[in-house]
Amino acid sequence: MVSIGVVKGADTVEIAGLGVTIAEPFEVRPGVTLIPGGPAITADEAAKYSKDFVHYAAVVRNLPYATVSIRVHVNEGGQKLVESAWNSLWIFHLLSLAARRPCCSLYAVSRGWDEVGVSAANRNIIFNPFAPAEIDATSLQWMKDNDQRFDALTGNELFNTAMRCYGNSHYLFDHDMRVMLLWSGIEGLLSVDAELTRRIALYAALMLDGTPEQKVAHFDRVKKAYAIRSKAVHGGGATQAQLELGYAEASDILLILLRRCVELGRVPTAKEMDALAAGATVA
Repeated sequence: MVSIGVVKGADTVEIAGLGVTIAEPFEVRPGVTLIPGGPAITADEAAKYSKDFVHYAAVVRNLPYATVSIRVHVNEGGQKLVESAWNSLWIFHLLSLAARRPCCSLYAVSRGWDEVGVSAANRNIIFNPFAPAEIDATSLQWMKDNDQRFDALTGNELFNTAMRCYGNSHYLFDHDMRVMLLWSGIEGLLSVDAELTRRIALYAALMLDGTPEQKVAHFDRVKKAYAIRSKAVHGGGATQAQLELGYAEASDILLILLRRCVELGRVPTAKEMDALAAGATVA
C-alpha cells in the first residue's frame, strides 16, 4: 500500500528513492528539491512510529539502498503537504526519463512536533535493487525544463500507461516478463494493433529526433529487439542472455519514446505517423 504520512507540525516530507546519485541539492520546481542520500531515520524510529508492518518493512528493507530523495516543502503543512508529496511521486518517473535509467520511490519520512511520519512509498517492498549512477547537470536541466510538459502528459492515458509499464517492469524477477511488459508499453504508446514488427519499428524511427542514417539504424534496432519480444511471448526458446539483452533494449527504446513525447508535449497519433511515412517519395 502506497501512502504519504504527514504528522502534526511537519512542513516537509522527504521521499527516499533509488536509481541515481547527485552531488548537491537540485530544485525541480518551487518547493520540490532533489537531495543526496536518503532521509535521516533509524530502524528504531521506524519500529516506533510505523502504523503497521508494511511501512516498517519498507524502511528497514530499503534503508541501505536509498541514494537520492525528493524533499517536498509546504509552509502550511497538513493536507496541502500530503497532496504535494503524493503528486511528487511521479517525479521519480520524470527522473527515469532524464537519467535514462530506472528510478523509483522507496519510503517517505516527515518530522513533526512530537512524532515521525513513516510510510511506504512503493507497493514493491522486495525487489532486486538496480545499481544507481550519478546523474549529470545536463540531464537534471532536461528534467527541470520538461517538468510542466511531463506533468501535463500524465493526464494522457496512453502516456500514463506506457510510463507505468516502464516503471513496473523493473520490479519483475523474470526477464521474459519484463520484456513483455515493456513491449506492451511501446505498442500502446504507438497505438499499434496490426503489422506489429514493421509498424512499431517505423513509428519508433519517425519519433526519433536524428539524422536519416540514425533513423534507419534505429528502425533496424527496434526490429531486432522485437524479435526477442516474440520469443518471450510465444515461448520461442530465448536464452537467458537473449532475454537480458531484450529487457535492456526494450527498456531503452521505451525510454526514448517517452522522452520524445515529453519534449513534444504530446503523444503523436497513429494517423500522424502514417501521414509522415506516406509523405516521402522514392527517388
